[in-house]
Amino acid sequence: MPRLSICILTSVSALTIGLASATAQEAKEIGIPDSEYSLEALIEAAKKEDPITVIDATGKIVAMAENFSKKYGLQATGVKMSGQDQEQVIAREAAAGNVRTDVFNMSNLPSVTSQILPQGFGISWLAPDLKDKIPAEYQNPAITSNNPWVFAYNTDVNGETCPVDNLWALTTDAWKGRVAMPDPLLRNETMFWFNQLAEHGDQAMREAYKAQFGEELETDEASATAEWVKRLAQNKPKVTKSDSDVGPIVGAKEEQPPIGFLSAAIFRDAKKNGYGMGICKEMKPWVGQLTPRVAVIASGTKSPNTAKLFARFIMTEEGMAPQLHDGKISTNIDAKMPDDEASGIANYVDRLYVNHSETTDSDFAKLQDWQDFWLTNSR
Repeated sequence: MPRLSICILTSVSALTIGLASATAQEAKEIGIPDSEYSLEALIEAAKKEDPITVIDATGKIVAMAENFSKKYGLQATGVKMSGQDQEQVIAREAAAGNVRTDVFNMSNLPSVTSQILPQGFGISWLAPDLKDKIPAEYQNPAITSNNPWVFAYNTDVNGETCPVDNLWALTTDAWKGRVAMPDPLLRNETMFWFNQLAEHGDQAMREAYKAQFGEELETDEASATAEWVKRLAQNKPKVTKSDSDVGPIVGAKEEQPPIGFLSAAIFRDAKKNGYGMGICKEMKPWVGQLTPRVAVIASGTKSPNTAKLFARFIMTEEGMAPQLHDGKISTNIDAKMPDDEASGIANYVDRLYVNHSETTDSDFAKLQDWQDFWLTNSR
């Protein structure tokens, strides 16, 4: 498969998910200073330090840590942990002055930029020798990859065409109880996406409403997006603990299987477990969203150079390789999508919603509002 150009992502929006420097915390100097940096010097400094623990929301972090250990002869242990739990761990360990977790690949960008970095729980660091490989919009903070989340359907039942081509169709009686998704109350990224749509994609949501129903939207809600979220919640979607649970629901051998909202990584599970699943490539206004992963080093790590070396490692094709097979898109321009990536997301990446970095503070500030809104309407 050809190299997936980051230019595809940046063309979707003039303001991509990289954080504007005006709102980013200046990186605290830990380990060897950048003025003395070389990869060789960082490796030598790391050899004098203790083993590290690294965390991500995907189980592939275990393999990534093992690959790192083999490459550098340094011990790293990978642990899978949800985005919300990661936030609690880094905050609690910092407050206690007892840092046991060294590097996080965090999925909640607004939380990172509004809380974790400003409050000094962690820092963002980009290796100087990678600055010509990582586009500027992904450097501050250091965005390691973009994780595609898509609407998916059962290809065994529906063939090559998704039975839904509009987000608003998911709010109709025909799809009541037939949308499967991780509980938005357990996944802040979904709530951040709602806010992004309300602030930057609302006109597109209004146009999609008209395309679906043949008339202009009339609503008492603050935005077309809020109306869509309300109707979706009221339509009783099947909520699960994670997207790992969504895939088998979509792939169930039944006459009318649900539409699912899940990570591109779940297509690998579908292939392995023998059920058909495809991206709803016809979906308007977007087939899904891109969620960034941010490399965050715990400020109080006792192994700062090893932590920095791992943060560098996962911003290379070699380091991110286990996740590339799951459809994650590295921000490193030299990284290639593997030929065996199961979802085919490279063909539809330009139809995914891309976050606007200038409102990450708003996403974070309105999180509770969206959570309350969802809870109220899903009862």
